[in-house]
Amino acid sequence: MTTHKERVLTALNHEQPDRNPLDLGGRQTTLSIIAYENLKEFLGISELPTRVMAHTWQTSYMDDEVLKKFDIDTRHIRPPSRVNESIGERLAMPENNNTFVDEWGVTRQVVGDYANLTGHPLHSASFADLDTFPWPDPADDYDFRNLRKQAKKLYEENEYALVGCLGSPGNIFEQSWYLRGLEEFMKDLIRNKDFAHTLMQKVLAVRKRNVELYLNEVGDFIDVVQLADDLAGQQNLLISPKIYQELIKPYQLELCEYVRSLSKAKIYFHSCGSIAPLLDELVEIGVEILNPVQVSATNMDTVELKRRYGNKLCFWGAIDTFDVLPNGNTSDVRAEVHKRITDLGTGGGYVMGPVHNICGDVPPENVVAVYEAGLEYRLASA
Repeated sequence: MTTHKERVLTALNHEQPDRNPLDLGGRQTTLSIIAYENLKEFLGISELPTRVMAHTWQTSYMDDEVLKKFDIDTRHIRPPSRVNESIGERLAMPENNNTFVDEWGVTRQVVGDYANLTGHPLHSASFADLDTFPWPDPADDYDFRNLRKQAKKLYEENEYALVGCLGSPGNIFEQSWYLRGLEEFMKDLIRNKDFAHTLMQKVLAVRKRNVELYLNEVGDFIDVVQLADDLAGQQNLLISPKIYQELIKPYQLELCEYVRSLSKAKIYFHSCGSIAPLLDELVEIGVEILNPVQVSATNMDTVELKRRYGNKLCFWGAIDTFDVLPNGNTSDVRAEVHKRITDLGTGGGYVMGPVHNICGDVPPENVVAVYEAGLEYRLASA
């Protein structure tokens, strides 16, 4: 009998598994706090407490009962966040008006399913300010002490594919504009390049420190390690391919090479939006798995992506959270699941999950329909 782990690794090896593997509960493939509370009530398990994965992203952990109900093939290895605990305490104080400051000094305010950015600590910074800024230390922000024990146990049980979440997203471009403000950082990339380079070097140093702390504990046990950096919007890239190649790519390449030096895990890279024009660049830096495959964005047709990149990349995600899940009925959801598995999973190379985290506007019956359809649907060759 095929194990969950074997199923995922077969797909990631571009071979056809017995059924298409399913993912739920990761950084970009979980439910928002609101959506999870709705799902638990629908499933009759509302007595289970909602455990917040990240206040910064307003996401929740999935309880094992849910993962087993949907026969999920993955388990995510994530260090507990000390910052998350302190943010939760601040959010519980009514006088803070749902506002908090994260470990980078970025101010955010929770509105519905999101914690929107409202303040950027380096908005008016000089070069000198970059040297004196209190850069975060992942050793202070995350608790890596018990990760090895947790990962080793799951590895030796050999049942599930283990997906590594560093704690942080591993982003460089995004984190730089979070600190600077999007408009200011975009101007830096054109007319203040030395500043942009210095800022990204500082961010990269923090990310590499996080990678080191994490992979020294679990690098021998995980099958996939997640990185993320949103480089595109709904209709196009956020920056030109030339700017990416000149200014962003070198830092992402260095981070991927550092990951590769500490683990044999496959590199999963998350970028929302119309990322197609940069896929060859991502392959060059060592990306092996593309997430979330935002099918509602321009040039993200799953038939075409599979045709052009199916021998270079695996795909992870792709179930539309923009329109089908919030607005469709369960029949629409099942049709969506069948289409994406057919388009992306034929011949292997696909792990099914939502396009980013499922929000509170998605009816819980549609969440159930996604995973029921994923379990039931079989490709003709499987």
